[in-house]
Amino acid sequence: MEVKFFSVGCGDAISIRFLGSDRVFHNILIDGGEERNENNYKNGIKKEIDAIIKRKEIIDLWIITHIDDDHIGGILRFIYENNTTKQVDISKTIFWYNYANEDYDTRITKSDYKNVPQAILLRDYLKSHSKLEESITTATEPIDFYGAKITILSPNQQRFEALVEKWKNEEMKEDVKRKVEEKKRKMNIPKYQSAKSYDYDTKVDDFDLTQFEEDKKPENGSSIAFIFEYSGKCFLFLADSFPSVIVESLTNLGFTEENKLILDVMQVAHHGSKGNTSNELLKLISFKEDAKFVISANSINVHKLPNKETMSRIIRHFPEQKVQFYITHKNEKTLDIIKKKDNLKNVEILFSEGFNPIEL
Repeated sequence: MEVKFFSVGCGDAISIRFLGSDRVFHNILIDGGEERNENNYKNGIKKEIDAIIKRKEIIDLWIITHIDDDHIGGILRFIYENNTTKQVDISKTIFWYNYANEDYDTRITKSDYKNVPQAILLRDYLKSHSKLEESITTATEPIDFYGAKITILSPNQQRFEALVEKWKNEEMKEDVKRKVEEKKRKMNIPKYQSAKSYDYDTKVDDFDLTQFEEDKKPENGSSIAFIFEYSGKCFLFLADSFPSVIVESLTNLGFTEENKLILDVMQVAHHGSKGNTSNELLKLISFKEDAKFVISANSINVHKLPNKETMSRIIRHFPEQKVQFYITHKNEKTLDIIKKKDNLKNVEILFSEGFNPIEL
């Protein structure tokens, strides 16, 4: 099995390739990174798709975890491009994508804005060009995918319905929203406000980890998160999911502090945001060998991700075990997260070089 995490800024683009029980190689893609950065797309998910074509294989399953631009943008780029080149027959691809049906009076105006407007374009295209499966939730039974087992942990029905409600509201007012955005551009009002400052100067031992405030963004709460098991390996893919939902799902599956989910690798949720990894979640997992965590982030983003507080929470939860963080970008900022004054003996930070993916 080959698992790759691509360097796509502060976003997710992942591939899984494995030899199935039918003795054929199968390819699963997870998200596609952001749309606005062409280099991230060309050197990330596009390169993997080209490799799949060269091997004369297909994309068997494409999991679209949720509707944020840093997850679906690269997929839209691929669709625009593939409409011209026709390199990939996506009618053979199963897409998992939680979306809202337009069973209400919609006044949608097509645009290239992020989140719901992008997601609408993607929904409409996939519905007519591929095998689109919706409502992927914790109600979905564990799936045997050519010998690999996929167990859905998020979203639950409540979080899925919250997405649908927001989607409906946004789709209904999209023509109004577009006019507001056009006015803002004319007035030169920046689209994003500056986020809070970096927490990289705080020592690992100085964070107050008794305090935890969970992420509240509906899009993140709708993330498709799952356990992937194949040939004795176990990966936990969390997208931008809420830890409370993951804890609920793991508990329902019978995992406890005494009977933990034993992992090889865990993807840290929401690019290392401090609102998406809780002590309660960490109490339910353990690792076969070294504790390996992947963080898909570059530190050079509006939300200053990854948060060092998240890494501190993980480090302090595994005091007797070697902790390895795999960060998808190596730059001056990510190199500055862990400092000498942290005096950490059992922590290793590993980076991908350039646009090379992290392979695990």
